[in-house]
Amino acid sequence: MILQFSFALAAVISTAHAQGISFERDVLPILNSYCVMCHLPGAEQGELSLYPDAWSRLVGNPSVQSSLLRVDPGSPDSSYLYLKLIGTGESVGGSGLQMPFQQPSLDPDQIETIRLWIEQGAKQN
Repeated sequence: MILQFSFALAAVISTAHAQGISFERDVLPILNSYCVMCHLPGAEQGELSLYPDAWSRLVGNPSVQSSLLRVDPGSPDSSYLYLKLIGTGESVGGSGLQMPFQQPSLDPDQIETIRLWIEQGAKQN
């Protein structure tokens, strides 16, 4: 039963990736579930508020912790958000631990969703 669920989940993720990752449908729910509680107006960790407009605060904006953009459309390996999620932010001059802080890491499918969204141009869709 678990194996069937895993295959079904993999098929859903594969279909979403083939159709293109949607910020609203695929990425924003991850940010809302794991990130926004530490990145609210007035309590912004890393001077980043993800509410009310996460996309405009992320895409094309410089990180205050490294010389990279928070999200560099088309380039996950040059996007500080992605590097923080995989735990390599310090390698590019950033600070702090892997995000989300003091919570379990995102699962590999969630990280891959964000990586693909960035790779596909970090569209606001």
